[in-house]
Amino acid sequence: MSRPSPSLPLPDLRALPGRPDTSTCDREPIHVPASIQPHGLLLVLDPDTLRVLQAAGDMQHLLGVPLDAALGVEAGRFLPPGVIQALCAPAPAPQEPCLPRLPAGARLLSGVELRPGRFFDLQGRDSPAGIIVEIEPRGVPGPVRQDDTLALVQGMIASLQGAATARQYCEAAAATIRDMTGFDRVMVYRFEPDDTGCVVAEARAEGTGSYLGLHFPASDIPKQARALYLRNWMRLIPDAHYIPEPLMPALSPRTGEALDMSDCSLRAVSPIHLQYLRNMGVQASMSLSIQQGGRLWGLIACHHRTAWHLPVAMRAACELFAQMFSLQLETLEQRENHEDALRMRRVHEHLEQVMAQEEELGEGLIRQRPNLLDYLEAGGVAVLASGRYATAGQTPTREQVNGLVEWLRGTVEERIVALDRLPELYPPAREFADVASGVLALSVSRAPQDYILWFRPEMVRTLHWAGNPDKPVEPGAGPGQLSPRASFDTWTETVHGRARPWRAVEIEAAQALQLSLLEVVLRRIEDASEERGRARAQQDLLMAELDHRVKNTLANIQALVRHTKSGAGNLEGFVHDFDRRIRAMAVAHSLLTSTRWEGADLRALAEEELRPYRNASEQRVTVAGPEVRLKPKAALALSLALHELATNAAKYGGLSVPEGQVAVTWNMDGERIILHWVESGGPPVQPPRRRGFGSTVVERGLSYELGGQAKLNFDPAGLRCAVTIPLKQLVESAPASPTAAPRRPDPAPGTIAGRRILVVEDAALVAMQVSRALEDGGAVVVGPAAALAQAIRLAVSSRIDAALLDVDLDGESVFPVADVLAERGIPFLFTTGFDAATIVPERFRGTTVLGKPYGTDDIQLCIVALLRDRPPAGGPGD
Repeated sequence: MSRPSPSLPLPDLRALPGRPDTSTCDREPIHVPASIQPHGLLLVLDPDTLRVLQAAGDMQHLLGVPLDAALGVEAGRFLPPGVIQALCAPAPAPQEPCLPRLPAGARLLSGVELRPGRFFDLQGRDSPAGIIVEIEPRGVPGPVRQDDTLALVQGMIASLQGAATARQYCEAAAATIRDMTGFDRVMVYRFEPDDTGCVVAEARAEGTGSYLGLHFPASDIPKQARALYLRNWMRLIPDAHYIPEPLMPALSPRTGEALDMSDCSLRAVSPIHLQYLRNMGVQASMSLSIQQGGRLWGLIACHHRTAWHLPVAMRAACELFAQMFSLQLETLEQRENHEDALRMRRVHEHLEQVMAQEEELGEGLIRQRPNLLDYLEAGGVAVLASGRYATAGQTPTREQVNGLVEWLRGTVEERIVALDRLPELYPPAREFADVASGVLALSVSRAPQDYILWFRPEMVRTLHWAGNPDKPVEPGAGPGQLSPRASFDTWTETVHGRARPWRAVEIEAAQALQLSLLEVVLRRIEDASEERGRARAQQDLLMAELDHRVKNTLANIQALVRHTKSGAGNLEGFVHDFDRRIRAMAVAHSLLTSTRWEGADLRALAEEELRPYRNASEQRVTVAGPEVRLKPKAALALSLALHELATNAAKYGGLSVPEGQVAVTWNMDGERIILHWVESGGPPVQPPRRRGFGSTVVERGLSYELGGQAKLNFDPAGLRCAVTIPLKQLVESAPASPTAAPRRPDPAPGTIAGRRILVVEDAALVAMQVSRALEDGGAVVVGPAAALAQAIRLAVSSRIDAALLDVDLDGESVFPVADVLAERGIPFLFTTGFDAATIVPERFRGTTVLGKPYGTDDIQLCIVALLRDRPPAGGPGD
């Protein structure tokens, strides 16, 4: 449920004439009560001398020492040295904020024998006033003692398993807390956006009254109490009938101020709250916070009809449970919203297409389906855009909507405002409350001010309050004093003028739509130039980066041309070697692109370069080593070197004969990585008479690019290469997880002779290359088609065995052609220079993708894999 805009405060019912000012409760300094609950003892020790600076509690009864006699005395006179050492030790390091934790900075000691036969729980924590030590006796009324906090929490969390919804989860939590602590009644209490509360789950003993489903006024839990619930996960009051024990002296000798007891378990409770509990018939209570995202979602409130105390270990378990429960409850609620978010996202995608195509924005967003009314659940929607007005569903009249918009323009500064009680804030809305008690208004421009407004009708509902919410407190005995209400009998109220609240996921969806509207609508407003300027600067930066990479790539290609030409015996050899080297560079580029050029995985580089030489039935190639990510420059250099080694092995070495093998392994060695290339089982190796381009790339190129070493060893048993890579060439922190590589087929025997292959490719040279490769294999080329319309016509009417589809056809997507082929049951593959994992739609996940650039053997290999075990096509001809 969303809160009203901060500039639109709801009426403050507390300030109405004739009513007690309940804001007095909000101003009560409950964190500095200068007293404690009497079941324990509080000491403040000087951190240097360990003398008692302040004390509160029945020290004579608990420790056998008069309190006034303890002031100014070293604590070692009545506490064992080991206990003092543990309580005064440095506080443990703060834990991660997302993990369950014990009270901040607390040192806990459980079951310590301070007097013969008497055991105590102790807590110590640092403060500006000194070291605060809290001592609580055992043996007071309460549940059976258990010290294994972890076992307690594990059992409590296990009892929640199986809850499918947030409500079931709350019900299980209430039952779990009651089973473990023994309280008569345990409630899960949720705060509403207006700070009122509602009991959404309850577990209680027989004969205990029920508050399930009842609402409580916001004044029942004042603001400063809610702030302390955010700071401390747990609050225990063992006996609401207690007489507080004063702190002696009241002001700290170190600070001269009242002692801040915000984190103290023994902190005395507001007399108003104690009377509140007594009015409810409650003598003992415990509250556990439920927090989500830094806000107080609610409480687990526990009540007992008699005095009831929990030992420190059990309280710690409850506190850990509350933290873990909060995390899992938030996850459950998010899961319940997930389905709606997905639905709205699908509608959003359609609306983006409409906004890009429709000249009349309002009509376009309403006339088509799905439309704005499908986007957010509402009774009606109105669009004011560029002076035009369009509606769908049940809405106020045009004049009423114009009046509301004028009010929003003059009152609300936010671009998005979500209200569920519009008549309370905008009185004219009472006339149309039946159709618009709630409004979500989205401002999409400043001048002219265009709006999209969703309306929700009045939702008349009956609330059951625990007592009259209009009379939360009564005047006390003295001037300015208050007494809490004494009646908690169910009081029924019928609420008018309110709509179903707007959920956070719906407001987020409206914000997403607003961003999509910026490029369409904000062209005419004062912010448009700034948006375009920022976009232009970002584009310039991206273009500069792209220009830099392209020029570097062109320079590398130019160098490859020269070196390949010098080592080629003829034109055919030059084309073959150059094509292979270009594809080796493309492999590294693809892997780097998948991680946004943060780094490339060494294993993936080696796997891709040796993929053509793998065979499913023979283990000729081994790639092994720890996970290592290379920086872009190192990845490009190593990729080309591995290609040269693989090519040489296929021509002359370990991969040139069926029984030969190649092993690529690497390991960490101090401040470097050593990669080994080892060939075996091939023809005897002899050192070359002269060093060619491949040897130069491996030895000189790698050493130059990596700042390491690369050494070739022409062992007669097989070529060996050792490459030393300094750790500075590694990516220091793991980059974003790379997108999954597109699926490529394994080598398989077969032929494409006589098969009819549809070719869809908008680049003429590439289309000719593909067609020639297919025709060389004996296939019949259908097309090629360079435009979407032509491709669809051929896909519908031609006899086709398989298809090769370029993803982007001069700015148009080829996926409509793929849909036609899929419906006909014709296999196809995609070709693209884009990152396939991000551009291919979900419905085509798993489809073979051939990344550009590719070779003629790749084309034939992929088509053979597509046609495996498929008969020739029948049906329509060309």
